[in-house]
Amino acid sequence: MGCMAALLTGSVAAGLYMWHGDSERIKELESQLGTLRKQEEQSAVDRRMSQQLEEIAYGQQALSEERSREAIRQSEIAQRMTLRSEAERQNALRAQAAAEASAEEAKASYQLAEHQRQLAEHARQVADTLNYISLGRTLGSQSYAIYRSGDTELGTMLAYAAYLYTSENGGNLYTSSVFQALTQAARSKRSWSIHNGRITGVDISKQDGGLMTVSTRGELLLHKQEGSRMKTKRLFDNRDYCFRDVFSANIGKSYAVSHTGHLVVVDGSQTRVVVLENVLRPFSLQPMPEERLLLIIGEGSIAMYDMATDKVIGTRPLDFTVVSTGRHHNRPLLFDHRGRMHSVGSLDNITSKKVPVAGQVTAFASNASLTAYGMSDGSIWLTYPNGKVLKLAGHLSKVTKLKMIDDRLYSSSYDGKMLFWMTSDLQIRPITLFQADNWLTDFTFTNDKAYIWTGDNRGTVSEHLISLPVIAKHIRQRVKRNFTQEEWDFYVGKGIPYRKVKSEK
Repeated sequence: MGCMAALLTGSVAAGLYMWHGDSERIKELESQLGTLRKQEEQSAVDRRMSQQLEEIAYGQQALSEERSREAIRQSEIAQRMTLRSEAERQNALRAQAAAEASAEEAKASYQLAEHQRQLAEHARQVADTLNYISLGRTLGSQSYAIYRSGDTELGTMLAYAAYLYTSENGGNLYTSSVFQALTQAARSKRSWSIHNGRITGVDISKQDGGLMTVSTRGELLLHKQEGSRMKTKRLFDNRDYCFRDVFSANIGKSYAVSHTGHLVVVDGSQTRVVVLENVLRPFSLQPMPEERLLLIIGEGSIAMYDMATDKVIGTRPLDFTVVSTGRHHNRPLLFDHRGRMHSVGSLDNITSKKVPVAGQVTAFASNASLTAYGMSDGSIWLTYPNGKVLKLAGHLSKVTKLKMIDDRLYSSSYDGKMLFWMTSDLQIRPITLFQADNWLTDFTFTNDKAYIWTGDNRGTVSEHLISLPVIAKHIRQRVKRNFTQEEWDFYVGKGIPYRKVKSEK
């Protein structure tokens, strides 16, 4: 019994232990089952969410594919629109090009027509200009003849009309017919018979602007104008002297050289005579580049004179005979009897060369581009840096002096003519400034270049107005009335519009 009880108890204990173990196992299984159920439920949820997401994805993919197809369709539409737009743009460009071509053609046609109109207008203006210039010359010729006939009033009116038509149309006022009419009508020449001998030198005084003249009768005179009168002061007068040249220096002194071998020095109110020893027959005075030095030139020798100390500081004999003088590059120039010329830098520096033209040189002048040689036969030669040589014909006798101002060449001669040459013209022709009735021996310009002073063989001093603006002013002041219609039609022409020549006050 005991054993059975023990066995029973053991069995019961074992059964209880196994029951307890099964119960724990059941709880564990139930817990696992619950977990599995939750996992299954979660899996179901996940499957449903996945399915929903998949369905959403499918829907989005379908939408995306639809949008892609729509985009492709829109792109195709856009491409078709672009092609159509490009075609329309090309059509527009072609239309624009055609319009521009038509406009350019129209513009070209207009420009051609305008150019032809301008050419026609220019041709008309040129023809009118040439006609008016020709009219000015004709009026000048008429003025000159009518004035000399005694009708000075009409001659003055015609001269001023010649000036107007020539100047307004760009014509050359120095044309002989016009210029002579102007100088005649302006009464541009005044003369005074003052010297007893032949005038051999003229110069403008550096001190007061007066005119200094010397003569072969030993006269050294200073002239000043007071209105229409000439006031003359005799600075030196001695018939034992034979003056050949006069020079007014910047230092306030004036000099006259005598063929007898003397130099007369005028310093203010003081006058002194310097004997020139060893200078054979002096006849010309030329300043040196050094302002204080003066070269005294004789026929066979030269001397250097110091104007500051009033002394001869040296002489030099020459192996040639000097027949005329000039200046070139601010240095004295000597011309001899053998066709050579000699440039004097100092008594010890004389360079010589052959004169580039044939004949005896009696006058010389130069500017920056050419040189002019006046000859004993009245001809004038121009030489250019390139070697070109041009002969000018206008004088009939020995050329006594040449002067160049820019491109203007002035010349005087024993034939009594004072000529003017425009060296820049293609054809250089002489213009007669005036004609004297005796030899013109020397001339000079006033400081303003408005007047020329001349001296002649009879001892006459003449003033000649050459400034065209001043001449025109004088003539305008002398015009007393206007043309009548009959005078205008006869002298000017019926086809020329009438105009007044008298200035309105």
